[in-house]
Amino acid sequence: MQKPNSTRSLTEGAMLAALTVLLSLLGAYFMPYLFFVTPVPLIILVYRHGMRPGILVAITSALLAGIVISMIPSMIFLLIMGLVGIAMGGALKEGFSPYRIMLIGVATSVVALVLMVAVTSFVLDMNVLETSFDAMRHSLEQAVRMSERLGVEEHPFMQMGGIDELVRLLRLALPAALLTTATVITFVNYWLARLILNRIGSNLPWIQPFRTWRFPWYLAWGYILGQGLLLLSRGFSATGIWFAVGLNLQILFNYVFLLQGLAILWFFFDKVNLPRLVRWLIIIFLFNPMITTFIVWAGVLDTWFNFRKLGEEELD
Repeated sequence: MQKPNSTRSLTEGAMLAALTVLLSLLGAYFMPYLFFVTPVPLIILVYRHGMRPGILVAITSALLAGIVISMIPSMIFLLIMGLVGIAMGGALKEGFSPYRIMLIGVATSVVALVLMVAVTSFVLDMNVLETSFDAMRHSLEQAVRMSERLGVEEHPFMQMGGIDELVRLLRLALPAALLTTATVITFVNYWLARLILNRIGSNLPWIQPFRTWRFPWYLAWGYILGQGLLLLSRGFSATGIWFAVGLNLQILFNYVFLLQGLAILWFFFDKVNLPRLVRWLIIIFLFNPMITTFIVWAGVLDTWFNFRKLGEEELD
């Protein structure tokens, strides 16, 4: 009685393994960002057929990628990213809520990204972070030189060691960048996997509509703490641990409350039935540092004042 299911599992596993290798191939040679959606086939396989086929396909895909692409880093990275697919697929199969699946995915993605850096640094003797910072510094220096040749007035931030200061701040902000990247990877993989699974007959839940997004009130204190630590540390030292903590908190909670501020806008766009094209044009227009600061503040204040008057029944 198990033979048809076993055959179907093998067939789907082979197809999804081939798709994983194809994505890694395209990511290696054409579009690097495709490499970060390689967990999608594994999520689908684990959800439909269980953990064992998922682990087998993850290992097989990594070996095939190593043979086809002839790059050991690709094989290792594919194995590491397989952890994300297996974890999220298992969470989906267990019937966890979308928020719990996102939490599991983010945690696993953070581990995967740290492992990638560790592997390249200690196993392959290549420091990815230093290489990235050097490339960024080189690009900025080239941009400054080109501006000077064209007679464009140099930006004040690029004077008197401004590039060095920017790179230093980016180094300090690595934890926030890591968590933000892991969240984006998780969201994209979950969205794609759910889209495909629902197209082939599943009925998986999704997070609540964007216009009703409202984060817990206590997260506002994280934003306030980040701002406070930055103000205090600038009065003493902009190189200490508290400055780094404040910088990372500021970056993380700016993203959080920017989303909540945009959700407020989207809520009122819905109220007046604004066409989608007009909505996106308005949002694109609003994306400059001064206006986005006000959007973030609106998001923070909304945690206490509930500008949209959202009731519990609307949030559930």
